[in-house]
Amino acid sequence: MSTDTGYRQIFSFYWPLVLTSQMMTLAHPVINAALGRSDDAIVQLAAYGVGFGLAVFLNSPLFPFQQIVAALGVGHRARRDLILRGLTLGVVICVIDLVIGLTPVGTWLLGDIMGSTPAVSDLARRTVLFMAPIPLLLPLRSLAWGIVLRHRDTKIISVATALRLSGLATIVFGLTGRGWLPPAVMGGAAMTVAILVETIYSLARATLLARSGAAGIDGERDEPVGWRDFTAFMGPLMVSTISWAAMRPLLNAIAGRTVDPDLAQGGLGFVFPLLILMSSPLWALQNTTLVLVRDRHDLRRVARFATAVIGIFVVWIGCWAWTPLRDVLLLQVFSLDPDKAAYVAGAIMLIPFQPIPMGLRSLSQGFLMNRRRTGTIAVASLLKTSVLVVLGFGAVAMDPTLNGALLGTILIMIAGSLETIIITLRARRLHHELMAEADTTDSG
Repeated sequence: MSTDTGYRQIFSFYWPLVLTSQMMTLAHPVINAALGRSDDAIVQLAAYGVGFGLAVFLNSPLFPFQQIVAALGVGHRARRDLILRGLTLGVVICVIDLVIGLTPVGTWLLGDIMGSTPAVSDLARRTVLFMAPIPLLLPLRSLAWGIVLRHRDTKIISVATALRLSGLATIVFGLTGRGWLPPAVMGGAAMTVAILVETIYSLARATLLARSGAAGIDGERDEPVGWRDFTAFMGPLMVSTISWAAMRPLLNAIAGRTVDPDLAQGGLGFVFPLLILMSSPLWALQNTTLVLVRDRHDLRRVARFATAVIGIFVVWIGCWAWTPLRDVLLLQVFSLDPDKAAYVAGAIMLIPFQPIPMGLRSLSQGFLMNRRRTGTIAVASLLKTSVLVVLGFGAVAMDPTLNGALLGTILIMIAGSLETIIITLRARRLHHELMAEADTTDSG
């Protein structure tokens, strides 16, 4: 039985990751707050939502990179191999971004395929162009964060993200509306600069830790990581993150087929970031489980901790989503006009339920990653995406007058709950297998 992973240690590891996830997901609402004050705000909101969603989808294969560094980056040789493979993927994605931003392919994809109007399509294409450097930065940031996770000093990650958010807010509120770039495009440029600052700080701190031989970073055996090992661990996680990131463009495509695509995509572009922001602290349970769980006793402690966290966030989000504070947020903080606020209100009221499936899913995914059993994660993600596509496009085909923001939120919760059930059942089965093995060992 482990003796040094108690609730205090779990909380100390977890809370900086919560701050990080909150600050990362707060970036989009911050940009929305700036865009909401611009002329033709609904078009700017829709354009940034569509462009950012597409960029997130394209970058999503890189998102699990910090987990693979935390799991496999046990020495200099291993980390060198990992960063070379991560940068290779980043270059490919950067080229795709440039093709979308500079050629008619972008107009075709955003207009014909995703259903955006010409005004939204043009702005979204330019937003993607200004975010093209990001896939080159993400592997470097993830390398640094993987090293930091191995060292268990998650406060470094929080400081880096705070620098990113403060820089983003300064740029987007200071420069939007000055005529240099359209507001939506300025949002994309601000995001790129902010991630650059975050990456530089993270690399500097991680390099100092690695060179000083800080505890937990290097393992006993420093072996190269070939493409086979890289793909075996990261492949299912890439499928999961790609399918998660695909939700945004898929939902935009569904909203684009309603009778008022600008309103539907703008409303969805407003609600989706809020939904992610309010439930994002539950994401941190994944890395917490991945790094801290070493045996069944650790898992039980983390699971109890996760249950308490889920309950706290359901109550906390409900305190504003189900009370008059909701109107204060929509009308005064985000400066939406009454019609737009009424359009998104129904979707906002569903957000308090989101921490339940997200928390259980993050806990279960972290456990499966901890045990190198990631295959189920990919299967569940593909099923989630299939359900979202069938239900979403089927719904707008039957009734194109549906509220796009409300429909999108319902689809997220239905598809996400299905994914959670599949992953949680697999994690539960694996836990029972490990308990049986432990009982056999003890009796022997």
